[in-house]
Amino acid sequence: MQAIDSRSQASATWMEHQILDHVKQALRVTLDWKVPAVGMPRKLSSLQFTMKSFQRHLQRVMEMEERDGYMTIVADSKPNMEVRIEHLRRDHGLFREWMEELAPEIESLSEFQEEEFDGLCQRIGEMLDSIDRHDADEIELLQETLLFDEGGEG
Repeated sequence: MQAIDSRSQASATWMEHQILDHVKQALRVTLDWKVPAVGMPRKLSSLQFTMKSFQRHLQRVMEMEERDGYMTIVADSKPNMEVRIEHLRRDHGLFREWMEELAPEIESLSEFQEEEFDGLCQRIGEMLDSIDRHDADEIELLQETLLFDEGGEG
């Protein structure tokens, strides 16, 4: 029964990661829009909308990973990986801090604050790059954990 629960949880987490990747791509597209082509009010409005969705999905994925996801499974099955798990958990804390900092800034911007908007877009892009690196570290950890043959068989 626990194997079914683990597979179900892994499947749900995988689906949430897929959704998060789509929202992350939409956010990047929005960041790359050229203001003269779409207009500052539209870009700002789209960024505000997409960031809210991104924040919700990112929070959901991190909670799933920390609560019943790979962090718990790897820590239980491979205690030697605990240092790497803690590093990934600290990343989650950093992402939460960034989102808490960025969300009000995005909401308070007006279409007339183009310079501040450009700086904020750059910071969001840097955050997305950090999240991409974090995701790659998670994948590497999972591959090492799940694919490593410990031997002992005849």
